[in-house]
Amino acid sequence: MIQTLALLNAAYRELNARKLFWVTMAISLFIVAAFAALGINERGITVLWWEFELEFVNTQFFPREVFYKFLFANFGIGFWLSWLASILALISTASIVPDMVTGGSIDILLSKPIGRTRLFLTRYFTGLLFVTVQVAVFTIASIVVVGIRGGSWEPWFLLAIPLVVIFFSYLFCICALVGLLTRSTIVALLVTMLFWLFIFGVDSGERFTQQGSIAYEMDLEQVQLDLEEAVTMGDPVEVTAPLLEVVDRTQGSYDTWSFVHFWFYSAKAILPKTTETIDLLDRTLRENAGLDLPFPDEGGRRGPRSGNMFGTTSFIRQRDIEQAFQERLDERGLVWIIGSSLLFEALILLFCCWRFSRRDF
Repeated sequence: MIQTLALLNAAYRELNARKLFWVTMAISLFIVAAFAALGINERGITVLWWEFELEFVNTQFFPREVFYKFLFANFGIGFWLSWLASILALISTASIVPDMVTGGSIDILLSKPIGRTRLFLTRYFTGLLFVTVQVAVFTIASIVVVGIRGGSWEPWFLLAIPLVVIFFSYLFCICALVGLLTRSTIVALLVTMLFWLFIFGVDSGERFTQQGSIAYEMDLEQVQLDLEEAVTMGDPVEVTAPLLEVVDRTQGSYDTWSFVHFWFYSAKAILPKTTETIDLLDRTLRENAGLDLPFPDEGGRRGPRSGNMFGTTSFIRQRDIEQAFQERLDERGLVWIIGSSLLFEALILLFCCWRFSRRDF
């Protein structure tokens, strides 16, 4: 245990000595300060002593505490921590494993009385420690800002710390694997970014095809009701025959969208769920911190081609499709989102430990 703590301390001091660690920390605190500089009143937005009148962004639509929670969830977590800060963290930590397995460094490390598996995992968790410190500082500072400026102290914000660290670990395990195999920091970073882009593509495809499947499912239910109503009222075949054709055509479209969504969903099931892991924080804030804003009804019905992007036959609004889609996302549990993702990470780390233990340096 003493050897492990000594390695963690040495590795952390190495990361701490890098300028990018402090650059990322400074940017995080600057973003929190920008949140604090923003304000909202009955007329619009304020930035320090300047005021900008906005018709739909004021305390009549956004209560003050909801405004700051929205900033934290959508910009602080959704943009800064889960994108820009994660990229900077990958750049900072990508060299941990390649530097460890290069000649000279690995000879000194292997001379210590510590097993290879524990040595590798200690270096791996050092990278996660880098992210944990960054996220913890940003989150705690944001809680203080929301508490003082918005008048609402939200302990649920602390959930961002484990979620963002888990999200980062999905990517960092790939970075560690490639770094171990190639001993190249640049290759490890590039492959990790490509893997992240691939995950994003699969996730976007799954979300888009599920919305299409939902749209035609709702469309099919509507045209079937229209056909049943026509048959019940005894309408002639001139009326029911076209409706039957619409039902068949809609059924075919629904089957196509569902088939494509099945394959995207199957691919996503075995991959880390980066987006949905971060979305768990948004779900928690909507359920427990009053972040579920009521949007006004659009009123009226629009034409079949302008109602939604999928061009369904029935008058189905895009907003209704998105609401149904969000309900299905909320039905996905922790086991599927985080459990399966951590299983993927565990398999990658098991292979890394096996490879590191058997490799002749």
